[in-house]
Amino acid sequence: MINKFTLATDTFSKEEFNAVNKVMMSRNYTMGDMVEKFEKTLAKWIGVNNAIMVNSGSSANLIIIESLLRRSIKFNNLKQGDEIIVPALSWPTTVWPIIQLGLTPVFADSNSESLAICLKSAENLISKKTRAIFLIHVLGYAEKINDYKIFCKKNNLILIEDCCESLGAFSDKKHVGTQGYAGSLSHFFSHHLTTIEGGSIVTNDNYLADDIKSIRAHGWIRNRRDRSFLTKKYKNLDPRFLFFTSGYNVRPMELQAAIGMVQLKKLDFFLEKRDEVAFNVNKILREVSWLKLIGNKKIKNKKNKKKDREHSWMNIPIILESSSPIKLQQVKKIFEKFNIETRPIIAGNILKHPALKKVNYRCDKSLTVANNCLENGFMIGCHSNINVHQLDLLSKVTKVLKKF
Repeated sequence: MINKFTLATDTFSKEEFNAVNKVMMSRNYTMGDMVEKFEKTLAKWIGVNNAIMVNSGSSANLIIIESLLRRSIKFNNLKQGDEIIVPALSWPTTVWPIIQLGLTPVFADSNSESLAICLKSAENLISKKTRAIFLIHVLGYAEKINDYKIFCKKNNLILIEDCCESLGAFSDKKHVGTQGYAGSLSHFFSHHLTTIEGGSIVTNDNYLADDIKSIRAHGWIRNRRDRSFLTKKYKNLDPRFLFFTSGYNVRPMELQAAIGMVQLKKLDFFLEKRDEVAFNVNKILREVSWLKLIGNKKIKNKKNKKKDREHSWMNIPIILESSSPIKLQQVKKIFEKFNIETRPIIAGNILKHPALKKVNYRCDKSLTVANNCLENGFMIGCHSNINVHQLDLLSKVTKVLKKF
C-alpha cells in the first residue's frame, strides 16, 4: 500500500454504516425525525438557538441570500442591484448566490494573517448600494468577530458568515456563524464533520429559522414553529400543501442526518487530532525559512478547551515567502513527488478565473493578498488520519527544500 499524505480521508466506522442501514430498514428516507434530531444536537454543540440542515454548504449560502431578499416578516429586505462585500480570496459558492439572485458582489482583499476580509479594503469599497458583508472564516481560522460587528454597525451593513470551512472554531468563546444574521456550515466529505454531502445554517433568530425551513423546501410551512397559526390564518388552503415563502428543494436526507449523528459523537476527537497535526506540520515546516504556515500564531502546544479553539484547521495553507529560491510549481511538484497532495488556497483570487468574465462586479484596485495566495500559496491536508508515516513524508520534503 502506498503511503500518502492525503488532502482528505474516510473517517467512517461500522457505526456510520449501521446508522445508514437502520434508516434504510425503517423505510423513512426523506427529511424527517433524524434530520430534526441532528439539527437539535448540532445546535446544542455549537451553542446556538437553531441549526437547519440542507443538502450542502453551497445551498446554505444560497438560502441565506434568498432570505435577505424575501423575508416573510417586516424586514429591510435587500433588492436586486444591492451590493454585498465578499473576499476575492473565496470559494465560488460564496459568490454565485449573490450573482444568481440579482445582487452585485464587491470584492475586497484579505488580511495576510487570517486570510479573511481586510476591513480597510472593505471600507474603501462601500457605496450607497452596499448592504451586507459576507465574511469567510478561512480554512478554520476564526476571525475576530467583534471587529466585523463594529464595522457593520458603523456602516449599517448586515453581517453574514460563511463558516463552511470552520466548524469547531470560536471567536471570543462564541462559535463562528452565531454573531451575525446567519452562518453557513458544510458537511462535505473533506470537512470536520461529514454527512458525505450536506450543510447547515445556524442562527439565533427563531423567525429567520422558520423562513429558512420554508425556503429549503419549496416555501412549505412544514417544520415551522408557527405552522398552526398559518394553518388557521389560511384555512381556505390545504395545510399539507401551503406555501408561505419563496423556496427551493435543498432538503437533506435521513441517511445524511444519521451519519451526522455518529460523526457528532466523534467531533471533539477529530478537532483535537487536527490541532495535533497542525502543531506537528508547523514544527516540520519551520525547518524551511521561506515557507510560512498561515495562521501559525493560533497553534498551541497544549490541548485546546472547546471554546478556546480559535482555529479548527480544515486544511493547512502555506505561502512561499519572497525569499523563496524556487517557484510555486516546483515546490508543489516536490510535495507531490513524496505523495503529499496539494491544492490551491481555495480559489486564490477568484477574479482571475474565466467564470468571472461573465459577471458584473466591483473590486478593490489592489488585491495583493489574494493575488499572493494564487501565485505563491498552496494547501495540504489536516485530518484525523494523518500519522507519523505521513509526517515523515513531510520531513523528507523539507530536507529536499533546504538544499535550494
